[in-house]
Amino acid sequence: MKQIFVVLLLIIFKPVFADTFRVALPDEDYPPFHFTNTHSRGILNQVISQFSAELGYELEYVFVPEMRSAKLVHDNDVDARMESELWQVDSDKYYWSDGIVTIEDVVIVGREVDPSIFLSQNEFISGVLLGHYGYTYPEYEALVKNKVIHRENFYSDLAMLQSLRSDTNKAKRFAVMSRAVFNWYCKMYPAFKTLNISAFNVGKAPLQLQFSHTPRGKERAEAFNIFLKKLKDSGELDRIIARYQ
Repeated sequence: MKQIFVVLLLIIFKPVFADTFRVALPDEDYPPFHFTNTHSRGILNQVISQFSAELGYELEYVFVPEMRSAKLVHDNDVDARMESELWQVDSDKYYWSDGIVTIEDVVIVGREVDPSIFLSQNEFISGVLLGHYGYTYPEYEALVKNKVIHRENFYSDLAMLQSLRSDTNKAKRFAVMSRAVFNWYCKMYPAFKTLNISAFNVGKAPLQLQFSHTPRGKERAEAFNIFLKKLKDSGELDRIIARYQ
């Protein structure tokens, strides 16, 4: 009788707090996929919010720099973070969501500069790659390592674009950036429309959620993929993406 009474007490006084879903995202905007302002949600924010609401999770965002978010998911201090398997060296040590959207990286240069001179296959390539702290650029990593080109780091995509605005046709500097990110900033800052963008791309990668390699991470990843498939099949994901184009 005593054991039954204890079980009943556990059922009656079971905590009613919803389980949490803790996600590390960049501490700066990555438009149109993510915004740090919770009142201006991006594509990724909307998908995560709908997932959390459907499964009854209490959503908690942690806004931190790229390298810090990598450590948080590695140390199991968060459930997931924004990433792509193609950008992660040790991707097999984590659980992954299916691709949410495709990131197409292009070359951005100053006005009157020809983007094609910065194709990695160009045997005469030289100059300066404007990079983002914590980001890797697979197409150009070997060239930087071998000192064929130099890398100059910035803390944001916006800072990179502002720096490129002063370049002339003699400048040999270029940035690698998501086409969608560049287009978004051009809408917000029309002056950037004077910059040149390549018709070709220098890489494509799926934007995914990277989950910690724990039973909880595996469970979250499987649940998210089931949800994401429903979102795609219903056409809702396409509608979310269309709102930002």
